[in-house]
Amino acid sequence: MKKTFLSALLLSLAGAAQAAGFGDLAIDASRLKTLPAPETAALAPELSDIFSAAERPAKWYGRDSRQARMQFTAYLHYKLPANYTGAVSQLLDNPYHRQKITELADLQLQHMYGAFTMHPGFTDNPGIPSGDYKLTLLGAQKVPNEPYAKISYSYDDVVVFASRMFSGGGSVRINFVLPKDPVTIYASGFPSPSSRVNRCTDEHYNSEGDFWYFWNPYQDGCPITGAELVGVQTDLKPLPMTRGTYPEYARLYGDNGNKEVLQVSYLVGVDENFQSSDLGKKTFNDAFAGLKAAGFRVTVDEARRKQLTYNAGPKRTHVQMLLLDPNSVEFAKEAVRGMKSDIFIYDGHSGLGGYLNPERLMEDSGRPLALPQNKYQIFVFQGCSTYAYYNSAFFRLKKSAADPKGTRNLDIITTGIGAAFDVGAKVDTAFITSVTMGQKPSWQTILDRMSAAEGENTALTHINGDEDNPRAP
Repeated sequence: MKKTFLSALLLSLAGAAQAAGFGDLAIDASRLKTLPAPETAALAPELSDIFSAAERPAKWYGRDSRQARMQFTAYLHYKLPANYTGAVSQLLDNPYHRQKITELADLQLQHMYGAFTMHPGFTDNPGIPSGDYKLTLLGAQKVPNEPYAKISYSYDDVVVFASRMFSGGGSVRINFVLPKDPVTIYASGFPSPSSRVNRCTDEHYNSEGDFWYFWNPYQDGCPITGAELVGVQTDLKPLPMTRGTYPEYARLYGDNGNKEVLQVSYLVGVDENFQSSDLGKKTFNDAFAGLKAAGFRVTVDEARRKQLTYNAGPKRTHVQMLLLDPNSVEFAKEAVRGMKSDIFIYDGHSGLGGYLNPERLMEDSGRPLALPQNKYQIFVFQGCSTYAYYNSAFFRLKKSAADPKGTRNLDIITTGIGAAFDVGAKVDTAFITSVTMGQKPSWQTILDRMSAAEGENTALTHINGDEDNPRAP
């Protein structure tokens, strides 16, 4: 998804205020407006020691965002089937129930998306979990006098938060809440059985499918009580950032499968339709105008397809721009084709991760999505929360025996939170002109330029996979 400022966050499922210190903004779970307060599940020290010995994540760079390690223990309530007669303590030994509980834990954890953007303490210091966390089920016990099992688990992840969160320079302790039973929490948001509007989420995106992304039990009129929530307390441990890393220009401009041509495939997704007022169409046309103004020469100028070239000495850049419905088969086919280019750019709705999901692309296009293993590529995903949706999935497609992490031949730019249509064209143009016009700036300079183009509409944009890149252009 991408966000507009007609609505706080604009999302398609069919197919910043003044900075403040986190200590001033953080809301302890025990201060939830409705009592009883949720029980807090804090990180166990002995578990933290285990995690600290785990493999350190790769470094990366973001102008106004930081990666951090986040680990905690928490729990959820799993409703026991009426016919279950075994010992609850042995519940996790049953493959069927273990699978169902794992799915339920994933659903509960999905609510961190809403917690880290919509809840007090995070609106000015937002963050996002990754889609690659480690979940370990720890145990099960019967909830007294209720048909539930209390399932405890550990969580280990690398998350992205606004850099303002770490103004003190070290670890930051945060508190947030999750639904105790993620199956029933949406229904709890209606003040009465006859209510049609859920009072604990976005007024426009009010469906159960959207709930995890927008939910906020702190909203006025929300009937969710503290007894329905689990409080989590944990520390965000900031990770080091890269300095002085560069795209592999020699490979981009060299024989990289396109002879001497640097091939850029640039897809823009419409917001709603192809009408002249559509925000995606405006991004498409504004980016085209920006590239022309920067010195690119137009070779094709059609309503939904444009091509431009730029000569940097003996090197030539070819940009193909397409305006598409991201929920269409045509989009899937063009994305699969475009992902074989030197540079692939997508700007538009994320569709909660569905639009560029590799399995979706293969199914709708009818073609395998096999990224060229020995070709150096750059992918740019300018949509909402693309760090969680489109980061690790594409590195996995690049993995090989010679490149077990998939980062040697791929760098990916993703966003931490909602990306704005308002500045999409400026951000995309800042990237394209930086990389393709012969200047050869560092990744840090490129991301600084993109951040400047975002202005106050920051999406916490950052580069992933540059830790093994050259230290000179």
